[in-house]
Amino acid sequence: MDDSRLQELATQMRFRLEEGGGEAFYILGVADSGDVVGISDDELRDTVEVLSRAAELVRARIAYTRVAEVRKGGKIAEVLVRLSRESLPIQVNVAVMGHVNAGKSTLTGALVHGKLDDGNGKLRSLVSRYLHEIMTGRTSSITMRLLGFDESNSVVNWSLRDPTDEAEVMMKSTKVVRLIDLGGHERYLRTTLKGLMGYEINYVCLVVGADDGLSAMGKEHLAVAAILKLPIFVVITKVDKMSKERVEHVMKDIKAVLKVPGINRLSIEVDDEDDVVNALMAIRTARVVPVFRVSNVTGSGLDLLLRFINMLPPKGRTPSGHPLVYIDDVFNVQGTGVVVLGSVVSGTLEQNDVYLLGPNIGGEFREVKVKSIQVNRVFVDRVDAGQIATFAIQGVRRDELRKGMVITDGRPVGKRRFKAKIYILHHPTTIKRGYVATLHAYTVRQAVRFMDMSKEFLRSGDSDLVTLEFLYRPEYLEKGQVFVFREGRTRGVGVVES
Repeated sequence: MDDSRLQELATQMRFRLEEGGGEAFYILGVADSGDVVGISDDELRDTVEVLSRAAELVRARIAYTRVAEVRKGGKIAEVLVRLSRESLPIQVNVAVMGHVNAGKSTLTGALVHGKLDDGNGKLRSLVSRYLHEIMTGRTSSITMRLLGFDESNSVVNWSLRDPTDEAEVMMKSTKVVRLIDLGGHERYLRTTLKGLMGYEINYVCLVVGADDGLSAMGKEHLAVAAILKLPIFVVITKVDKMSKERVEHVMKDIKAVLKVPGINRLSIEVDDEDDVVNALMAIRTARVVPVFRVSNVTGSGLDLLLRFINMLPPKGRTPSGHPLVYIDDVFNVQGTGVVVLGSVVSGTLEQNDVYLLGPNIGGEFREVKVKSIQVNRVFVDRVDAGQIATFAIQGVRRDELRKGMVITDGRPVGKRRFKAKIYILHHPTTIKRGYVATLHAYTVRQAVRFMDMSKEFLRSGDSDLVTLEFLYRPEYLEKGQVFVFREGRTRGVGVVES
């Protein structure tokens, strides 16, 4: 291949990598029409070599190749190209959800530490944040752990003295997956919703214990993730503990729930490496749910799950838009001053730039300067949409900040009232004007009152255009923003109209 053609291929590859958030899949041996034609061994070798040379020109590499034989001895291949590390590794955020005692924290511990559980909560204690979580076995907070992969697709954490050292994982990885472990008990639902709404989640991992099966809370987590149109994969744990018949029964139950209206998704069982690649292709549609069976005690199925997580497609890069960060936590760091933790929803923020922060109780914004930025405890000059970062800011006091505020630019306005299109997922009776529920939108969590409705009453399954009012203070919401509201057993979802 001549240099001009190679440069043309490299340019196309750069575009695909940018569009795919740092990764791109190539399928060799398939015609433009989608027909499988196959290529010879020599053609396959030459094509992969050309792809490798083009990747080098754009500072990328071939991270994975799978070859399969088709009719008449021809071959097809699936090739994953991944950007080599420059400043920050490729990042993917995965929310780990499921019913209490399903094995979420134990699974996170097995993946991050590379160890097997003893069946008595050994791994859970390694990832829990608080003593009461270790004692009760219930996660009540949002626990984030980094799982890093290097250029050889090996797990970085396993070679570190401290597998939970975020800075070390970041510095040595070409791709990191942030596992966000969320509480499974109903009493911690508000914390679970905060984690799901507030951290720019790319995928949901629903953990189902083979002993308890898909419980009512697990079904609710599945429904919320489906309503938010998040790609989902399911991990059935404790398969060593239960009979094969019991595991198959749980699998059938999961498939049945996935087919109900409102979720309407198909499933694919992942039993070997071929299934892993098929699952990766299918999950991109957000209509197919891969299902894994693992044991954190024997290690069965964990290798397939790790390979799948390593190749999860990152979020494609969309037009940057204006900078927007929703604040999730506030700190006062000695020697640094005020520091905030937040998710970058859109745009890019840079060190030493001036932005607007608010709204305050009067709905106003004030100028602040970003003195420094850290991503997973590593200092960076800038941060882009989809990342979670901490910002040291100047121009505001600690007691003037709260969760739910934003850092942005332009002419932002804090809203006390807004219109939204809502859908009632479940309500035991009827909703009428004056009804009060708790709204979750990114890190905003505040009670809202239904001020106006086009219908006199709303019941489960109804949708309507309503006017909502925050009870205590204005918040920053943008048109098209999705939110969830709840009250008791009531669940609903909405989209901001104005």
